[in-house]
Amino acid sequence: MPPMFGSALISGLVIGGFYSLVGAGLNLIFGVIKIINFAQGAMLTIGAYLTYWFVITTKLDPYLALPFVALVLAFFGFIIQKTLINRVLGQERTSQLLITFGIALAIQNTTLALWGPDIRSVNTFISDKTFEVSGIRVGATAAMALLGALIVLLGLFLFLSRTRMGTAIRAVAQQADSALLSGIDVKKVYAIAFAIGSGLVGVASVLIVPIYDVYPLVGEHFGIISFIVVVLGGLGNIQGAAIAGVFLGVIQNLFAVYVSDSLSTAILFFIFLITLLFRPQGIFVRKMRVS
Repeated sequence: MPPMFGSALISGLVIGGFYSLVGAGLNLIFGVIKIINFAQGAMLTIGAYLTYWFVITTKLDPYLALPFVALVLAFFGFIIQKTLINRVLGQERTSQLLITFGIALAIQNTTLALWGPDIRSVNTFISDKTFEVSGIRVGATAAMALLGALIVLLGLFLFLSRTRMGTAIRAVAQQADSALLSGIDVKKVYAIAFAIGSGLVGVASVLIVPIYDVYPLVGEHFGIISFIVVVLGGLGNIQGAAIAGVFLGVIQNLFAVYVSDSLSTAILFFIFLITLLFRPQGIFVRKMRVS
C-alpha cells in the first residue's frame, strides 16, 4: 500500500469514527423519539469545553475526562428531553425541529459569551508519539480516537441487543403504542435514548479535543455531517449510521489528498443529494436495523 494512500485512509477512518459516534447518537434519538436533534453538534461543543476545563483545573490527561464528560452530557440530554422535548412530542414537526434548533443556538451563544471566540488546544501524553504500520506512520492520538470509537460503538450495539433496556428501546422504536401496552415506560425510554445519544457525543468530544482545537463552533461541522450520516445509514438504523460515518470520513479524506482539499466537504453534500434523489431510505445495511 502506498504510504500516502495509507496515511489518507487511516486519517479518513479516524474522521469517520467521529462521524459515526455523533451520527449514531443522532440516529438513536430519531429512531426512538422520532425527532431530529439539531443540537447534536452544539452538544459536542459543550463536551469539548468540558474536556478543556477538566484538563486546566485538574492538570490530568484529557482522556481521563471521558467518563466525566460522557456522564455530564448524558445527564444534560436527559434533562433536555424531560423538560423541553417532552413538551412538543405529538405536536407538529415544525415545533419539534424549532425547539432543538433553539437549543443549539442557545448553546452556541452561551459558549461564545462565556469563553469568547479564542481558540484553545489540549495536549495529551501521547500527542507527540507515533508508530509505524507497514511503513505508514500513524499518530497515537489518531489511533486512540479510532480505537475508542470502535469500542464505544460495539458497546452500544451489545447494549441494544443484549440488555433488557436495549430491548425496551428497540421495542419503543418499532412501535411505541404496543410497547406501552406491554408495560414499558415509554417516556422513560425516550429520556434514556436521548441521554445515550448525548453521551455518545460526549465520548466523541473527548476523543476529538487532542486532535482539533476548541472553539465555540467546533461541533458545527460534525453536527452537519451527522445528518448526512443519518440519511446514508437510513433513519433509525444505528449500524447503518456507523458504517456511513466511516465511509464518509474515508471518502472525504481521500478526496482531500488526491483531488481538492477545499472541495472535500462539498463532495459529502454531493453524496447527500444523490442519496436523497435515488435512495432516500439509505444505502447501508438495510436489514441490520436496531429499530
